[in-house]
Amino acid sequence: MKKLKQFSEPKIYTGKDDLSKRWYVYFSYRNPTTGKLERQPPIYGEANKLKTKTDRLAYLSTIRKVLHQMLKKGYSPFEDAVVTDKRLLEQSKVETIKKQTTRRIKSQCQTYTVKQAMEFALSQKQPNWAKRTASTFTGHYNKFMDWLEQNKLNNLDISDLKKRDVSLFLNTLKKTQTKKEKLANVQPDVVAPKTRNNYKATLSILFSQLADDEIIPHNYVETIKNVKNKPKKNKPFSKQQIIDIREYLNEHDPYLRVFMQFMSYAFLRNVEVCRLKVKDIDLDAKRLFVRSKTAPLAIVPIIGELEHVIRKMNLEKYDPNDYLITREEKPFNWDIEEANKTKHFATKFRKVKNVLGLSDDYTLYSTRHTAASNLYNHLLSQGNSDEVALMKLMQITRHTSKAGLKNYLREIGATLPKDYGNMYSIEF
Repeated sequence: MKKLKQFSEPKIYTGKDDLSKRWYVYFSYRNPTTGKLERQPPIYGEANKLKTKTDRLAYLSTIRKVLHQMLKKGYSPFEDAVVTDKRLLEQSKVETIKKQTTRRIKSQCQTYTVKQAMEFALSQKQPNWAKRTASTFTGHYNKFMDWLEQNKLNNLDISDLKKRDVSLFLNTLKKTQTKKEKLANVQPDVVAPKTRNNYKATLSILFSQLADDEIIPHNYVETIKNVKNKPKKNKPFSKQQIIDIREYLNEHDPYLRVFMQFMSYAFLRNVEVCRLKVKDIDLDAKRLFVRSKTAPLAIVPIIGELEHVIRKMNLEKYDPNDYLITREEKPFNWDIEEANKTKHFATKFRKVKNVLGLSDDYTLYSTRHTAASNLYNHLLSQGNSDEVALMKLMQITRHTSKAGLKNYLREIGATLPKDYGNMYSIEF
């Protein structure tokens, strides 16, 4: 038999838009004794104290929406709310147990090979990854699948794949060789710790999906220890190096100087400069919009020095969706992978380094470090305490914590102590 509707959808009575009449929400509910739909007492709330049609309608619309949600959940005007809450809680527990039992039965009945299980995990996760993330993670996945096939593990039951198998894969990862290295029969090096840890993180995400779907008992990949990684730190430029770079760029590559000015004056990472579009520049309000790794959209002030640079770009001539800084040295639709964009400018800067004799300790990122160090020391020179200087600098660098900023400044050597030679009472 067709199940009878227990209630009618709540509606709003407006007295034909007459504010002198009483407005209310009304609905009907099926009487559990008679089995008939019965009109329930109208709900007024504070609606009729409101003096405009808009306010009344907005107020009653909220009541109607909440009431409809409660009715769909199972609340009844013929039952005490406390009793209803208890009944719904019990129903929820029963439904949860049913779902868990169904999933358990399915997982027990269906077996997966390693290949099938990994393909399933990828199909569940891949649609939620951003384009760049998907490219990286899929690359890790493909390399793992190739290794499984080479080691005749891909057709095992997934329950027979062990933690030691995944550990062996991670510990034997090799760097990709060039054609020249292959021809010379050069043995490939083991990948850097950071790369190895990134592979582990990708596999952990996939195995976590398998655990969530009860295809495996638990995600053992997350228990594999990361290899200690000592990331290379980029040095800030000295004052003389900044002068040398500026003079060289003015003569040989003015556009690269513009790129570095965005990094310095807006305190942007190189990839953040590459993400900027014409529409992200608001010269009237003197601000620009940045998509960063810490925030979907950060607002950065355009200081006078940067405003002067931007006005020379004549942005009114370009489409708002054009990328601002590009290989064409003007805004255009430079729609390629971000990694290739940053690589383009890194290659340009490598030429500058070679001419000026700068070591590998310096990269484009040194621009940002130099700006932070310079601003911090200037704030201290103005008589600000360390605490005040850090608070002011946080607004510029967009660090979310004082501890994080202090650690960053310490790493780039901006917080070195002053000469303490006069403190010694011994001579070495």
